[in-house]
Amino acid sequence: MYKGFNCTVVIVAAGSGKRMGTDISKQFLSIQNKPVVVYTLEKFSQIDEIDEIILVTKKEFIEYCKNDIVDKYNIKKVSKIIEGGKERQNSVFKGIEAIENKNSIVLIHDGVRPFVKKEHILKTIESAENCGTGVLGARAKDTIKICDENNMVIDTPDRNFMWYIQTPQTFKYDLIYKAHFMADKEGFLGTDDAMLAERYDIPVKIIEGDYNNIKITTIEDLALSEAILNSEKKEVSENIEEKIIINKENKITLDIYTDGACSGNPGKGGYGVVMLYKGKRKELSEGFRETTNNRMEILAVIKALETLKESCNVNLYSDSKYVVDAIEKGWAKKWKANGWKRNKNDMASNIDMWDRLLNLLDIHNVNFIWVKGHADNVENERCDFLARQAIENDFLQEDNGYTK
Repeated sequence: MYKGFNCTVVIVAAGSGKRMGTDISKQFLSIQNKPVVVYTLEKFSQIDEIDEIILVTKKEFIEYCKNDIVDKYNIKKVSKIIEGGKERQNSVFKGIEAIENKNSIVLIHDGVRPFVKKEHILKTIESAENCGTGVLGARAKDTIKICDENNMVIDTPDRNFMWYIQTPQTFKYDLIYKAHFMADKEGFLGTDDAMLAERYDIPVKIIEGDYNNIKITTIEDLALSEAILNSEKKEVSENIEEKIIINKENKITLDIYTDGACSGNPGKGGYGVVMLYKGKRKELSEGFRETTNNRMEILAVIKALETLKESCNVNLYSDSKYVVDAIEKGWAKKWKANGWKRNKNDMASNIDMWDRLLNLLDIHNVNFIWVKGHADNVENERCDFLARQAIENDFLQEDNGYTK
């Protein structure tokens, strides 16, 4: 809940690929091997203040969205996937009608705007709570001309008062429902939701966002999206590493989730890592040609700890009893002290991995926490997905320490 209101996002993903010039609808095109709409859904799903997401799409895409988008990428906050209407405005209204809690703040967002920032989303919610509306926009950088039907200029408005309007467009439920209901009743078709609010004398507040919150509509937008995504990943990575480097006197504490996977065991394998620090996240993954599940479970922990630039306090979550027990119960240290013998007759497995991990544990204070696999732990599920996705890469690494 956000200050007494339920926050519901209506994400519209019912568009086509006409302007993109493709047979695939633009919201399902991939950027770096992930559909555009997934980035959008993940952005809202990861915000604590958001309670639920209603995804509106074409009838023929509903099953695909359920199985290949929401379930595959473990997006928990999607409560409904519903059929849209003929026009975007009709689809939005259907999404609003599907909201059960009428004491809601409603955020309306384009499925093909994946780069909206969390702080801007929250500002629109705060504005809607305080004055009923909050619509994201960016100040116009270009001179705007108003022309007649013959393209003759009739006015040049002051650019300082011009805005490029974006989404989310955020409203108290009763206000935006009224605007859409009246427009539907009168057969009025607007260009955005704010326009409907204005038509029925609802004051609209603009919240300043940024220029990266683009709507992916053309092929050129895909190239720009790649650049924005690479920039975002670099920024997140640098922020985590910077905070780790800066705090030299007092150890920082961060949460790390790890998982490994193997197809065949032995067979193709991979690991996945999610690192969390004060709202920032970093993800790691890598695939190998031949290895075992246990080696990938250990390697995930190693790779995560090797990323840290300074000694840290770490809460490390793993669903591997093999890894957690070996450390927490002191088995690995005992094996090393005994010349890597598990008992009088048998050598320990994965000696190279355990040796690397124990050296890292001399640097960092790590609290190992076992989590039950596939029990709806969002970050654990994400690590599992990253590990399995890594196995499918075309270029797999050699696990040089693995021996049959």
